[in-house]
Amino acid sequence: MRRIIWLDVRAVLLCVLCSLYTGCATGTDLRSVSPPDTTIRQEAVQFPGVDGLLKGELFLPVRGSAVAARHPAVVLMHGCGGMYTNRGRLTERHRDWAQRFATWGFVALLVDSLGSRGLGSLCELQKRPIQPWEERTRDAYATLDYLAARPDVDRQNVFVMGWSHGGSTVLGVVRADAPGLRGDGPRFKAAIAYYPGCERPLRAQHYRPTIPLLMQHGMADDWVPATPCAALASRLQGQGFAVATILYPEAHHGFDTPGSPVRFLPRVYNPASPGGRGAHVGTNEPARLKAIEDTRRFVERYMTR
Repeated sequence: MRRIIWLDVRAVLLCVLCSLYTGCATGTDLRSVSPPDTTIRQEAVQFPGVDGLLKGELFLPVRGSAVAARHPAVVLMHGCGGMYTNRGRLTERHRDWAQRFATWGFVALLVDSLGSRGLGSLCELQKRPIQPWEERTRDAYATLDYLAARPDVDRQNVFVMGWSHGGSTVLGVVRADAPGLRGDGPRFKAAIAYYPGCERPLRAQHYRPTIPLLMQHGMADDWVPATPCAALASRLQGQGFAVATILYPEAHHGFDTPGSPVRFLPRVYNPASPGGRGAHVGTNEPARLKAIEDTRRFVERYMTR
């Protein structure tokens, strides 16, 4: 049974904030906030996209799992800065989450929408060469096709999750008319969006998600404000859709990145800022740990046994 939690709207001046997915599922050994297992296998992969080869980093469940077993899977969509640091290493947020999903028994695939196209960070650009609801949504479905064809993946249990620009992509992926979605192709099981931009679906009169959707946002986010996502969830819940927004007090953009003190980035493009530039990013540890648990519960709820 769903248990609805109403957050304190007096404190945050937001309407109808809730979590529909906090009930615990049974028959699972998913772990919540335990450190990622460093024995997890990682592979670089390439697979066909709509406009060329897509590159990715594949994380496989720990050794010792049955060789013939089919695992649930998750497609992970990076933010505007891409998957990698300036030194070419996976950022801590991406590695942390991919390893965690693999520890939970998932095949986790981080797809590189930027590097695959020879692009660098988009965060300082007002006009961006690839868009969440267009090219990146197609990337998500190309990645789904690749995973669904793997013998170690349970194609009935493939989730999608993204952050910021990738979170906005997730909001595009869940539409019935999403580019890249084929009538005879595989489907995502459910979707998770960390601090997405919700203005576009909020403005769209006929926006309808086709699968369960969880949006997770920081209340102190001054780059991608949480209020539109709360309003979107409220509207869609009223129409009977399985959508929820969980807001985390005092959490900024990127709050789930481990070990990253809050700092101000003066050059990033930010239409929410009076000057159009600058935003705070960084870890909020209580919110990070709570968000991991909320994500785990959501996945448990919708995974087919």
